Amino acid sequence: MSINFIAVLDHEHLENSVFLTAFAKSLAKLGDRKGLVVHGDSPYTDRLIQTGMMREDARLRAIKDLNKRLVGLFADQGIPTIGIHGFQKGLITKQEDAISLNKKALDAHHAAPNLLISSLVEQNGGPQHVPLPQFSRSLSIELNNADILLFSKNEKDEILISESKEKLSWGNLPAGFAETTLPDEFRNFDYPVKLTTATDFTNWPSLNKVTKIE
Repeated sequence: MSINFIAVLDHEHLENSVFLTAFAKSLAKLGDRKGLVVHGDSPYTDRLIQTGMMREDARLRAIKDLNKRLVGLFADQGIPTIGIHGFQKGLITKQEDAISLNKKALDAHHAAPNLLISSLVEQNGGPQHVPLPQFSRSLSIELNNADILLFSKNEKDEILISESKEKLSWGNLPAGFAETTLPDEFRNFDYPVKLTTATDFTNWPSLNKVTKIE
């Protein structure tokens, strides 16, 4: 098994149908499997809470529903995808603050070209939500520092023609950069990432529009 990227579908982008369609089209063009796609919950959780559900129950249901919806979306683009939750078959477990990946279980699940994994892990015999930044970082470490790919929330980045290959530092980001460009969950991530766009994702690993933050 060789996984060299972890593509992160963050909270806000999961509600953006234009982004998701562009992402799916790019994923379809990558050919042989090269990485993982991961996700947590979305604003759907808050809508479920408004119906009277407790937050943890709402988040659990939202993530499960999103996993199924994303598999369907990818299927519409002709992408064979296995959707799975981290807690299934001992794939990802959490003990206290430590998250462990069962690589043999990952190999067994990774029979299709693309694997979609939710941030619901196994803890004390049941599913437990792990914040997406912590989940992504832990997977990267377990997978020999696989690149974490985030997607710019600045829609103007999708239409810029000029190429951009910046390198930034978490400790010295330009003023306003985090607020306008980084997914909100990852503003204080402080771990190496590559920030790109859904359309440029099709060029992986030779991204044209990419900002490295270390």
